[in-house]
Amino acid sequence: MDLAIPFTLIAVLIPVSAGIMLWATSGDISERHHSHHDTYVMASTLSWSLVFSMVFMGALGILLEWLCVVGVFRANGVVVLGFFDAFLVVAFVYWLLLRRYKVVTYDDEMVVTPFLGKTVEIPYKDISAMEWTTSIITPNSRNVRVFVGHQRRALLWSVLDLDQILVRINRFDVLDNLSS
Repeated sequence: MDLAIPFTLIAVLIPVSAGIMLWATSGDISERHHSHHDTYVMASTLSWSLVFSMVFMGALGILLEWLCVVGVFRANGVVVLGFFDAFLVVAFVYWLLLRRYKVVTYDDEMVVTPFLGKTVEIPYKDISAMEWTTSIITPNSRNVRVFVGHQRRALLWSVLDLDQILVRINRFDVLDNLSS
């Protein structure tokens, strides 16, 4: 079975789908302030960058596959395109997960929608500890783990404006307070 057509479809459909999804939500901003709550989501520049990289890599993969087919390179075009398709699939899933992540802060509680799993509501008064941790997503930045009792209830990722979220929570008495 020739995989060139399905691989080419993947290289076209993933960037086009991501571009359409991004365009449809282009009015969204990373912080939305309302009278009774604030919403924090992934920055639009990060989202645009990921989609741009998918468009670029899809086009580059198709170009290099074509160059292999016409004999410019002595590689198998399907293998070359398969490499680029693997990148596109991983980048698209990563982008979808980042788009899902959201923190909404209210006067007395926050609601965290993680990358995977159920949405968690955390009343500020129930927070027993918050801990800074190293971020794996963005180098040289830190995340905040939020504990209720001795159980970690949420992880506030550094892709959001953590300073504003922490000011809204206003529980600096429990920040890095894990001795309890």
